[in-house]
Amino acid sequence: MGISKTVSGYLDGFSCESEGDWQTGYGGLFDCAGTTHAACIDTAEKQEGAASTRVLWSSYSIIDTWSEEMFSSRLLNFGPVGGGACVRIWNKHSIYPGMADFTNALYISTDHEAREEQVYTAAGTEGWTLKKHVVVAGGQRYLTWWVHVEPVGSFAFKNWVDRVVISTSTNLTITGLTPGQKVELYRSSDDMKLDTQTCAASPASSVVFDVDAEDFPEQMYLKIYGTDGVTLIETTVSYNMCGGDTWDWTADAGTLVLSRADFIIYRGASDTTPKSTAIIANLKTPAGADYPGVLIYFEAANGAVSASSDTTDSSGNAHTTLSSLTTAFGLAVVKAQWLGDANVPACSAYILVHVFYDAEAPDPDVGFQLYVEGYPLEFVSGKYGINAQGKPEMIQVEIPEWDPNLVPFGLMNVYRKGVQEFAGVYLVPDRHLSDAPRVTLQGQDLTFLLLDRVVDLKIYNNQTPQYIINDLLTSFDCGITVGSLGSCAATLTITITSENLLASIQRVCDAVCWNFRLNLNRSLDFAELFGGSPSGVAFTEGIDIFDLDAGSDYGKIANWVRMVGDGIVSTKQDGTNIMDQGLHQIPSFQTSISSQSSLDVACQALLDLSKDRSETETLLAYDAYTPGTFESEDTITVTAPGVGMAGEYLVKRIERDMTDANFVLFELSNRLAQYWELDEAYRRMIKDLSV
Repeated sequence: MGISKTVSGYLDGFSCESEGDWQTGYGGLFDCAGTTHAACIDTAEKQEGAASTRVLWSSYSIIDTWSEEMFSSRLLNFGPVGGGACVRIWNKHSIYPGMADFTNALYISTDHEAREEQVYTAAGTEGWTLKKHVVVAGGQRYLTWWVHVEPVGSFAFKNWVDRVVISTSTNLTITGLTPGQKVELYRSSDDMKLDTQTCAASPASSVVFDVDAEDFPEQMYLKIYGTDGVTLIETTVSYNMCGGDTWDWTADAGTLVLSRADFIIYRGASDTTPKSTAIIANLKTPAGADYPGVLIYFEAANGAVSASSDTTDSSGNAHTTLSSLTTAFGLAVVKAQWLGDANVPACSAYILVHVFYDAEAPDPDVGFQLYVEGYPLEFVSGKYGINAQGKPEMIQVEIPEWDPNLVPFGLMNVYRKGVQEFAGVYLVPDRHLSDAPRVTLQGQDLTFLLLDRVVDLKIYNNQTPQYIINDLLTSFDCGITVGSLGSCAATLTITITSENLLASIQRVCDAVCWNFRLNLNRSLDFAELFGGSPSGVAFTEGIDIFDLDAGSDYGKIANWVRMVGDGIVSTKQDGTNIMDQGLHQIPSFQTSISSQSSLDVACQALLDLSKDRSETETLLAYDAYTPGTFESEDTITVTAPGVGMAGEYLVKRIERDMTDANFVLFELSNRLAQYWELDEAYRRMIKDLSV
């Protein structure tokens, strides 16, 4: 558990340990001899740290009657213009006893000459004293020490300044509380209790401490109590706290878990339902048993909860309902909090619900439509990609001007001719000022929802991968649901800890050499292979092919393989290709294989994978087909004699340019007997042989 600073009250300040801390000067009428005046650091005299700043005038002999002024100043931040700030500064001064008049004053001014907002004046000799003042006006202003003397005979004076602090106020605010909770504030240096405050009745959720008597910023800590004012929930660690700070308290994540009935609801002004969703908080003991009969508190951001608290039932569940607000849309967050007792420590949990502006309205007569959180956006251009291998894809869209309704982390959906082709999350606004202002939006496909959740700890013993994937998606709700999970006979023993959900699922898939893909409806499929079915789609050079780039990589060819196993060796070669291509050899190591027959099979598989050139084709074509006719992993027919292509090719990736719905960019693989399929088969075989 702990607290975190959400608002900093510290505006500006310094410790006066450097000669550059002050700007110095002097003015007025004088006629004197033997003058010495200086501003320097003083390591012998200081209020804190290594030194203070000292201003010294000495050895004056007066020839005529005069008055003299000297200043030391520094330009500082006093907060927003028209606001206010609290100035706190340590000062000490001494004078020569024979001086007729002496004034030592601190002013806040807009320049060195206009002396305004006097903080204090002091004459004579004074030890280290904390001076305080409230500045009405804010902005960049000078903090200035003015020294005014009207001496008689010889005189001298010294002035020390140390530890200047400018803060927004002298109050310390603690938020995140439940009505009835008591909070105690302690000074860390001597563990002295400074004050006690109790959170008032609802809707209050904070307490305020007046720390004007403290020399802040200062190390302080809190003791947090339950709503009975007696049960101590937490003693926080010490933090450097300052007047004007706001610190938010929340219990750590523990055995409290939230779930919701709906991932998407709609704002109150929308004609679409649902406008609310059921929220369940489940509380367990550290041993994993349901914990009934205790009160869970609920609150929401960008939404409203009813009820604000509920008692857990026999299953450890407390219930509330999240409702959208009338016009607000975006991300609604529900927080549940258990204040703890002797059996179950205090803990908290959060869950996200997307509040859409309105239902999306696909139009088959429109080339592309773009929505962020159900809010329609006009755009100038854009690009997005599609693949079926669970690999992250980005979207980039230029809009004509900044729209304040854009919701960071909002769900992005793109429709082409009325059919949805992309689903993702809006992440990055990039605003430019060039010939004309423009705004570029960037996002990532639905894999971001998996990246955005952390698996704290999961241990699986002899479980199938489909069981593990289902349990991960159920236990760590991210908005991705279970789709079609193929039946994989292998079982895994695996521990997942402090890893994002995407990496966890990918690790499970890699262990059995299967794949996953994310569907536009936010579901996840798991299978050995995806797609590969003929689509009946054909593109021909001179008709609907605009450009085609066919590249070959001969550097990856190998027609002779030597594989080293556990004390055994296998060598395989392809004589026909050697005669045609020349001899090209590669080594391989599979030291976990101790069976000669198994090693021979693995060596032959690697040879089959490597003995021909690797090709990649990029095809830009005019697409007059109905949306949904083909998708990634389907096969299309390409006829392009100019680059030697004729036959069926597998679509590995699709990219759309949002300036024209009839253009498509394909990434194709070089033949139906796909090298990536051979590679997957080789990996699976090696794994099986190793077992």
